[in-house]
Amino acid sequence: MKGRVRAKINRRFTHSGYQVFFYDEVAKRLNDRLDIVTLKPKVIIVSGFGEDSLEKRFPSACKISKIDFAHPRLLLRKTKRLFRMPWRPQLGHLCGDLSALPLSSASVDLVYSNLDIPFFDGCNELDDLLKEVYRVLRPGGLFIFSSLGPDTLKELRPIDGMRGLRLSRHLDMHDLGDRMMGVGFSDPVMEMEELKLTYSDSLALLRDVRAHGSEPFNLVDRKGLFGRAELRAIAERSKLENNGQTLATAELVFGHAWLAPERSSPKGQKIIDIKVA
Repeated sequence: MKGRVRAKINRRFTHSGYQVFFYDEVAKRLNDRLDIVTLKPKVIIVSGFGEDSLEKRFPSACKISKIDFAHPRLLLRKTKRLFRMPWRPQLGHLCGDLSALPLSSASVDLVYSNLDIPFFDGCNELDDLLKEVYRVLRPGGLFIFSSLGPDTLKELRPIDGMRGLRLSRHLDMHDLGDRMMGVGFSDPVMEMEELKLTYSDSLALLRDVRAHGSEPFNLVDRKGLFGRAELRAIAERSKLENNGQTLATAELVFGHAWLAPERSSPKGQKIIDIKVA
């Protein structure tokens, strides 16, 4: 299934009309949530797509590695700067994904993920992602991310006897927080906000649906999301109700969680918690 997802993303981002606005807008809102973080990371992993600006936010970092399992997206992210100033972070680019990081355990201070989780959840690899992020974080390290909630594209659900589109059912933020605690993360903080998107036509909406992880990845037939005719009918209804515009809701989920710092006894001995089922 991961191969089909990678192939779809590769096709989307090799077209001249690939969609970046949504990724950039969500990344901007995720960046705002770093304002309250006092962590001064030395090694940062950035996954997903969108304008993260972490090089400017953390100029004292030693290394920032940007990772993506879709090669065309990775190429789009590469900086055009020809050389690095000695006082700027070293930038690296890795073609891989968060469920199998080519990194040593406890080697990263901050993992930043923008809209990756919908793809990994759709491939049934979300727990692998969380375990891998937990593995590479140092004690006291931070995992911060954005995702999509279950009310995303609620306008495209079946109405008045129409079949509606076959869409992924994104994970509720409370369930996502529980999954993180199950892996071992401490103090997860989850937030939700709605973003209203406006489209000029139904095909532009369809491109976004496919580019942002809302198309089910286990579809093996040629019917896809139920086709353009079904989408057009729903879009026309939206135009009638919204002054000629096609509207769609994106339920944005933002969260962050920490890897608990190591604890020591008064004699300096490391304390290890053992959970008994």
